[in-house]
Amino acid sequence: MTEIVKIPVESEDLKIFQEKTGMSLTGCIKILINSVKYGGKLEFDTFWSEENISDLKNRIKDGKMERHELIEV
Repeated sequence: MTEIVKIPVESEDLKIFQEKTGMSLTGCIKILINSVKYGGKLEFDTFWSEENISDLKNRIKDGKMERHELIEV
């Protein structure tokens, strides 16, 4: 059985959410539900935090880390 859930969200907030996560709100909620359903742990992936991304960019700039371009196959 499928349920329809309506959640009011400001359009600007939704736009920011989608830009920052690269996901639709629907997709995110499905992942959240499946994670709980299958006993998964809910955690924020700190790799993508602004602080970590800034640190990685600085390391690349300072030559302490090599930058590799992703090549799609």
